[in-house]
Amino acid sequence: MKNSIIAGAALALMSASSMAQVTLYGRVDLSIAQQADNVKDIEMRNGSGSRLGVRGVEDLGGGLSALFELQHRFNANNGTQTNSTIFWEGRSVVGLSSGFGTVVLGREENPAYTYGQIPADPWGGDTVASNGSIVNGRIGSTRYSNSVNYKGQLGDLRFGAQMTEGNGLPNRPYSLGASYGAGALTVGLGYENPGNKDDDWLTLSGGYDFGAFKLLGLIGNGTNANGEKHQAWLLSATAPVGAGELRFSYGELKNKDLDLIADKQLALGYHYMLSKRTTLYADVVNESRDALPSNFETTGWDFGVRHNF
Repeated sequence: MKNSIIAGAALALMSASSMAQVTLYGRVDLSIAQQADNVKDIEMRNGSGSRLGVRGVEDLGGGLSALFELQHRFNANNGTQTNSTIFWEGRSVVGLSSGFGTVVLGREENPAYTYGQIPADPWGGDTVASNGSIVNGRIGSTRYSNSVNYKGQLGDLRFGAQMTEGNGLPNRPYSLGASYGAGALTVGLGYENPGNKDDDWLTLSGGYDFGAFKLLGLIGNGTNANGEKHQAWLLSATAPVGAGELRFSYGELKNKDLDLIADKQLALGYHYMLSKRTTLYADVVNESRDALPSNFETTGWDFGVRHNF
C-alpha cells in the first residue's frame, strides 16, 4: 500500500511538469559477489546502491528558483528498501537557489564527504572495492538528516557548509568542504565534526590527469568518539582502457593511540561501458583490519551490471 502511494505521488509530480521542471531518475545495480571482511557467502548484492529519485526546479523569477529532491534506496535483488526506517534514504531536501548559491533543508550528503573525501576513491564508495572506511576515517558519515546546507561556486572553486540538529549529541554536527579544479589538477578539502565530545575528521585530497591515467590521493587526520587519534592515506589511479576504465587503489587507516593498522586495503577493478547508461564491472579487493574474526574472508570480488535511467 505504501509503495503504491509513493508511486502515485511520483506520477503526480511528473504531471506537474508544465509548472515546474520535474525529472524521474534512478539506477538498478546488481552483482554476484563475495565481500571481504565478511563470512564466506557468495551472494547477489547491490554494487552501488539501486535508487529511484525525483527532482524538480521551479523558476520564481529574478534569478531565484525553488528546488526539491527525493531519493529512495532499495535492494534490487529482492525489492526491499535498504534502510528499514528511512524511506528517502539517499536524499530528501527542499530549498532555494540563486546566483549567490543554493540553500536546502532536510537529509543531505555532507560537504566534507562530497568535496574532500569521496573524490579520492575511484569507486566513489561503491562495490566491494569501496574505500569508505579509509576516506572517512571511521569517524565521518556520508549524509545527515535534519540539516541546513549551503553550496556555492566562484569560478573553479566550489564550496559548501552543513549544520544539523544533533539529535541529543553533545554538539550539533557540522561539516565544511571545498574543491578546486583547473585543467588537469583537482584539490579537495573537508572538515567534519560528527557532534560527539571529541571527534572530528580533516582530509586533503587531490588528483592530476596525465591523459593516459589519472592519479588520486588523500590524507586524513582526526579523533574518534573515544578520543583516539586516527590517520589515513589513500593512493589510487584510473586509466581508460578500451571502452572502459581500469581502477586501482591502496590505502591504510591507522589508530595512533593503539599503534595498530585499523584497516588496510588493496583493490583493482575494470568497469566497461556498454553505453552511456549501462556498465559491466568486475572488482577484486584484499582487506585486513584490526580484530578480524578467523572465519572472515580477507579477499572479496564482484561481477555486476549497472544501468542508469
